Amino acid sequence: MLHTILYISNTSEDLTKAGLDAIFNSTQSNNSENGITGVLLHFERNFLQVLEGDSTILETLFKTIRQDPRHKNIFIILDKKIEDRIFENYRSGFSILKNKSDLENLKQYLTDADATIPRSKNIAGVLEPFLL
Repeated sequence: MLHTILYISNTSEDLTKAGLDAIFNSTQSNNSENGITGVLLHFERNFLQVLEGDSTILETLFKTIRQDPRHKNIFIILDKKIEDRIFENYRSGFSILKNKSDLENLKQYLTDADATIPRSKNIAGVLEPFLL
């Protein structure tokens, strides 16, 4: 059964650029290996992540995220079953967005996807503050 989780969290105060890069690298690798699609954004000491995948895998992954001391004040925006994935066809399934160009590409992708995946408009609305 497919599931999605969308959350926002604060980064720990002592998270360095090297620490942030380590998160990006492990997230990309682990999510791709586990068939997780979605996006991860970091902006002004905040993470926003959309995860899509098998419900059992996401449950385990999100438990790990909750226990990670680099995340504080985790706020779940969306946690529900889904029929299909929004990000399956976006840049190999899972992407780390690091610059304005990445954000613009995501915004265009979600706009284009709205015709075939109605939920993409909702996700775009939540992501809007991050999309500059």
